[in-house]
Amino acid sequence: MVDVETGRLALDQTVLIRGAQIVDVVASSDLRVFRETRVVDGTSHYAIPGLWDMHTHALWDPIVRTTFLPSFIANGITGIRDMGGTLDVLQLVRGEVSDGTLLAPRILAAGPILDGPHPVDPSISIPIDTPEAARRAVDSLAHAGVDFIKIYTLLPREAFFAVVEQAKKHGLPVVGHVPAEVTAVEAADAGMRSVEHMRSETGGFCTSETHADCKPVFEAFRRNQTWQTPTLAVRRARAYIDDPALVTDDRLRYVPAVLRTIWESNRSRVLEKRPTEYFQQIKSQHEEERWLAAALHRERVPLLAGSDAGADFSFPGFTLHDELRLLHEVGIPPLEILRAATLDAARFLEISDSNGSVTPGKVADLVLLSANPLDDIGNTSKIWAVVANGRFLDRAALDRLLDGAAHQAQAVPSPMPSADGVRDPAAVSDTTRGPL
Repeated sequence: MVDVETGRLALDQTVLIRGAQIVDVVASSDLRVFRETRVVDGTSHYAIPGLWDMHTHALWDPIVRTTFLPSFIANGITGIRDMGGTLDVLQLVRGEVSDGTLLAPRILAAGPILDGPHPVDPSISIPIDTPEAARRAVDSLAHAGVDFIKIYTLLPREAFFAVVEQAKKHGLPVVGHVPAEVTAVEAADAGMRSVEHMRSETGGFCTSETHADCKPVFEAFRRNQTWQTPTLAVRRARAYIDDPALVTDDRLRYVPAVLRTIWESNRSRVLEKRPTEYFQQIKSQHEEERWLAAALHRERVPLLAGSDAGADFSFPGFTLHDELRLLHEVGIPPLEILRAATLDAARFLEISDSNGSVTPGKVADLVLLSANPLDDIGNTSKIWAVVANGRFLDRAALDRLLDGAAHQAQAVPSPMPSADGVRDPAAVSDTTRGPL
């Protein structure tokens, strides 16, 4: 058993699960079970809590949901924070999970994004031009049952403050991109709960050459407990958009054809339009993003692990493991990374009484690994079995989930806007086309 709070290993432990709840964790030598109890021998494996991917886009298209959700489970991700989709798909998935027809992670979702009057992605955004429109939109989303409000880069300044104020009345956290017209310190002081991508879409909080500029920003984040989701993996994919390996990655088979086409179209457009020096420039920018992620950790700003699954070449389930490895590459210890994807995610979501660790009384979401993740965070991808809401899935069952996802990825796509419409946030960057 891996204790993600302390980093201790408890040897020869047994987890007793009844229904969807962990009822006890005991030394195996002390275990007494009823005859009808199913016993799974996990000898030589390592049990960790189910992982949370804290930045995903799985709920904007019906076929995407049929490929992404099983891929998350197969990769040990038993909880996701969906950062922008449609209410129709959100309600569809909630219904399917409720009636038992869909195996899916636990889902907390934003529904549509609140953006400026000309949104980056009109298909999953509500255009906002005034504070009054902002308040109406928050009221509407609260009535629809979303779990939080996501804002985006083009939201007008006064509308931002109206969103935060109105969201507080409904008890809804506000997360997302710091609008271009608002400083990061202002956003944190106003009560924004998390910032995505380290504000990379507008240049980041500071650079290694201007690192002193980050001091007041980091202080504001710590003071207000404004969490950060670096999403280094998707930032890397965009920095290395000229890498031919992107379009031959075997994990593309789990991505619906309609989305693969968008990704490849986005990539081709950048390769055709940009001069050679541009690609060196974005790689240099990515090095600054890596530096910034390390600085956030060093300054004890709270971090979350998110893949931005659905964005260009960010594969559902798989890319979270890439993200964990990249966080280690910039200097974050395995225990802290594992905690960011489990217990700290639960703390951020204010559900740590029921999630985030393998302890009695919590939900039965856990992953059995064939190697110790504290030795190498890459071992989180060495999955032997998953328990999702009390349901035990061995390696064969997980492989069947992936086979089903690959099959669904080849299904006839549902109607959706073209890449030049909905997936074209050109107002931000040539390399940000895709789910946000």
